[in-house]
Amino acid sequence: MSAKEKKTRPEKLREIEDSLELQVEETAGPEAESELRSTIDRLQRLQAEFENYKKRVLREASVYEQRASDQLILEFLPLYDNLQRAFQSLSSNQDAETFLSGVEQILAQFQQVLESKGVAPIETAGHVFDPTLHEAMLSAPSELEKNMIVEEFMPGYMRNERVLRPSRVSVSQGPSLSEEEPK
Repeated sequence: MSAKEKKTRPEKLREIEDSLELQVEETAGPEAESELRSTIDRLQRLQAEFENYKKRVLREASVYEQRASDQLILEFLPLYDNLQRAFQSLSSNQDAETFLSGVEQILAQFQQVLESKGVAPIETAGHVFDPTLHEAMLSAPSELEKNMIVEEFMPGYMRNERVLRPSRVSVSQGPSLSEEEPK
């Protein structure tokens, strides 16, 4: 990068001002000097307006991000409240069956919230390993074809055709040689 490219905007503005002043001095005249001052003033105002615009856009983006986060938290708070009630109920009446039923309902609510946000689990059972969707944690011989998913260690999720978290899986190396050739 050349020295000219490294100059900041205020330095470039000063260079333009100096250049215009030299041109005016060469042509002289009060009208030219007045026009130069007017042009410089407009340039400085435009630069200040642009800097203020950049700051305002950054502030607005930050506020928007915070509001989006707040909205998501508001959707999860009922789940948290229900989970707290379930544990309070368990501690007061020691009914494990009711507790389990309550937790299952909370899990269903959780799934509904995820689905409403477009989050879906990545399918693994019976599928071929796809490095864009799956993360191979283990590769082992099995009776399945090579590169077939044998086991899922942790589910993965997608949202709007974009992977949020890949599935962690075990991948088949195919049948071992001793399994392929019966004697």
